[in-house]
Amino acid sequence: MHDLPPLAALLAQDPLWSPSPADAARLARDAGASPPPALAAELRWWRALAAGRAQRWDEVSGLAEAGLGESASERETVRLAFLHCLSGDLAQAEHLVAQAVQTGSDEALPRRFAGWCEREGLAAAAARFR
Repeated sequence: MHDLPPLAALLAQDPLWSPSPADAARLARDAGASPPPALAAELRWWRALAAGRAQRWDEVSGLAEAGLGESASERETVRLAFLHCLSGDLAQAEHLVAQAVQTGSDEALPRRFAGWCEREGLAAAAARFR
C-alpha cells in the first residue's frame, strides 16, 4: 500500500493540477471511504476534470455541486471556470474569473488562468483571458 502524499502538498499544486489517472485512482483508493473534506474536494476535481475532458457534463455538474474546493474559494472558482472553458462557455468562465478578482483574488488571476488554459490546449480561452 502506498502512503498518501500530505494534503498540504496536494493543495500546494496549482488549482488545475491533477495526477495521472493511475495515481488518481491510487490516491482515491488510499483515501478510503471518508477522506477529509479538502481531500474529498481534490478527488472530486480530478473526476470532474476527467469527465469534462470526456464531455460527460451531467457527471461534471454533480461533482461541481458537491464542491471542487473550499466553497467560494479562488481554487474552486478557477476550477469551475476551467470546466466552463472545456464546455465552450467562455462567457461564464470570464464571469467567474472576474468575480474571483472582485472578491479578493489577485488581479493577476486572469493572466495566470490564461496560462493554465494555454497549457491545457485551450487556445481560444487563453486568448480571451490575456
